[in-house]
Amino acid sequence: MTARRILAALLAGLVMICTGAGAEPAGPMTQRETETAAGAPGESETAAGAPGEVPAAGATGRSAFIVRETEGEAEISRDITALCTLTAGAKGATLKRCLDRNYKTYWRSVNGAKAWIEVSVPEGETAGGVSVQWHEHPHAWSLQTADGTGKWETVGLTEGRYLAEWLELPEGTTRFRVANAPGERRHFNLTEIRIWSAGETPKEVQRWRPPAEKADLMLLVTHSDDEVLWFGGTLPTYAGERDKVCQVCMLVPGGGFRRLELLDSLWTCGVKNYPVWGGMSDAYTDSLRKQYGRWSRERVNNLVTGWIRRFRPDVLITHDVNGEYGHGGHQVCADAAMQSVELASSIQKFPRTAKEYGTWDVKKCYLHLWEENPVEMDWDQPLNAFGGKTSLEVAREAFRCHTSQQRTHYRVRDEGPNSCRLFGLYRSLVGPDEAGNDFFEHLE
Repeated sequence: MTARRILAALLAGLVMICTGAGAEPAGPMTQRETETAAGAPGESETAAGAPGEVPAAGATGRSAFIVRETEGEAEISRDITALCTLTAGAKGATLKRCLDRNYKTYWRSVNGAKAWIEVSVPEGETAGGVSVQWHEHPHAWSLQTADGTGKWETVGLTEGRYLAEWLELPEGTTRFRVANAPGERRHFNLTEIRIWSAGETPKEVQRWRPPAEKADLMLLVTHSDDEVLWFGGTLPTYAGERDKVCQVCMLVPGGGFRRLELLDSLWTCGVKNYPVWGGMSDAYTDSLRKQYGRWSRERVNNLVTGWIRRFRPDVLITHDVNGEYGHGGHQVCADAAMQSVELASSIQKFPRTAKEYGTWDVKKCYLHLWEENPVEMDWDQPLNAFGGKTSLEVAREAFRCHTSQQRTHYRVRDEGPNSCRLFGLYRSLVGPDEAGNDFFEHLE
């Protein structure tokens, strides 16, 4: 029996704890060719140590989760990683790489039967679940516990669709393994692992829903960190506070650590639907023409048109036509959006995605800094979902999740020529904005 069939059979027989609120199952991710997981490799594995034990290191603060308080009287699960003992099936000498809270390092397992990490919980504690972060999109993996005879049995299983994942453990678990799914023998690259005590799962633990079947808002950006640098309180306001389905689509996937930083940022903003990435290589140019010389115009339009048809957003928001500070990749994003909102409604254009998803006509499209039909957003209102913080404050917290960018000059700025408050209504099927302070004006 193939690994895929074994996985399907086990999935049918297990009660799984899936990503996302309400135990929503992960849906199929189509259009794989436009959602590449390829990126620049991080630190490579150099030492193939013998199996050994590693007492888990405490968090050093290098990865940047933003924790919001959880209300209610239920006991909140605690991060007990530092109290646990971890043993690798092989390469134990480098296991500390998935415990250092550094997204630029990762532990690479061996292939085959020894591709596992065993976790022993100290006396007086039980493990309630495991959160993991991968260097690259993984294959199917599992949680296993030993039965009375010492045989390892699968108690949790996932197809490995997300770079950050969570699986729950049976009540009373004190010893378990993170391992390949039955029938799977490939190695995996694990950036971080965290073990949580029994209790209510903290809000900081990422439990992603699949990319949206129907988005309220689609944010089209070029790079990780653009989602808050240029769009400020958009995601905290609409995803976190107003509970809109917000789908983030990004042209450049970047390296593994940049994608993990992005996930931290989006989760901090209240986004729950997993982002998608295009396969564009990261390269700076200072003009639209030069950028299209690196990225085919046809390829980008095909990609963005496909995303619009797939996610069917009511509102599309993207970059400045001049690329904010002149970045050609940002200019391409804006240009592709302006073309694709027209292309997506025609069955003759890019017929493959028209057949797969149908056509779609976006009701409203906003461009950052667009001077016609201007809109100035108020990001200073306190948000209940974030304990009274403003959307601008949340956006700035989210930018701090991009730890690799903190020594740059980039900041979330709400004044000056590139203010994250300033937008313009480029296209509307519901008439011009009147109040000029809500992307969903005339849609609710």
